[in-house]
Amino acid sequence: MYYNIKESGKRIKNLRKNKGFTQETFADAVGLSYRSIADIERGYRGTSIDVLIVMRQVLDTTLDYLIIGDSAMSDKNEDSEAEKIISLLLVGKSEEQKMFAGKILKGILENL
Repeated sequence: MYYNIKESGKRIKNLRKNKGFTQETFADAVGLSYRSIADIERGYRGTSIDVLIVMRQVLDTTLDYLIIGDSAMSDKNEDSEAEKIISLLLVGKSEEQKMFAGKILKGILENL
């Protein structure tokens, strides 16, 4: 198994449509441009693991499914309420803001 950007793009497109997102609304939700989403879905380019993590949250699926096509949602553990809240708080934020928030949260959790 490997990361096939064309197949991954198809899975992302199908999940996006099934969740009722347009490319524009999905782009806003994950902090990318509409053009970037279009290129990813067509398999013209891959994306970073950070973006895939946000996509996983927005699309309510697993990284395994997005990357290699394993177990769409049947094996997915339910997100905790805290994960859902964090995901909603990050919607519409830039990639830089999401990374900064992640670093802050990581620091907090390491010191609990």
